[in-house]
Amino acid sequence: MEVKDDVTVKEYFEQYVPKMFEEQLAGKAVPDMEGTLFTVLFDVDGQVYSLKVTDAKSLEVVEGAVDEPMIKVTLSEDVWRRAVTGKLSGAMDMFTDMGTMANRRSYNNLQNTKGTMNLSLDAGGETVEISVCFNGAESPACTFKASVEDWGKISTGQLAGPMAFMQGKLKIEGDMPFAMSLSNLMA
Repeated sequence: MEVKDDVTVKEYFEQYVPKMFEEQLAGKAVPDMEGTLFTVLFDVDGQVYSLKVTDAKSLEVVEGAVDEPMIKVTLSEDVWRRAVTGKLSGAMDMFTDMGTMANRRSYNNLQNTKGTMNLSLDAGGETVEISVCFNGAESPACTFKASVEDWGKISTGQLAGPMAFMQGKLKIEGDMPFAMSLSNLMA
């Protein structure tokens, strides 16, 4: 879905996200997701919106924080805007592609993930920073460094993380066992 360049955070979460959710899942029932509640909180320079997805079929957009989100994504408004308008392709795909993440294996892996992943992505000479906290745990922590393009390929499964690491396209700092465990969350 094309997002206009001057979209506000409020407009994006309240108008675009419900439409994207409907388009991505297209009213299909996702097998084996009954009884699940997926929560993600986005902190965009202090503008906080949360998403609650029940049974992988209904979405509630909440202005403000939800208790104990499974994922908390923190980023600047500039980075957020460029990501949602397609100018930073791949930067946030793993957090916004609900069709890919809507399966029991991914959900169970996410429930068991605790720690913080920092992304330091090169966007044509500019560094883009995104912090992702899983299940409220600030540690263990690691930082992934890659180009925005390579991160997009890694996060969507087009490029395996270990292969990107061996090719020098991905650098990892911090807690290596935690970093390796995050491969369970990738496509």
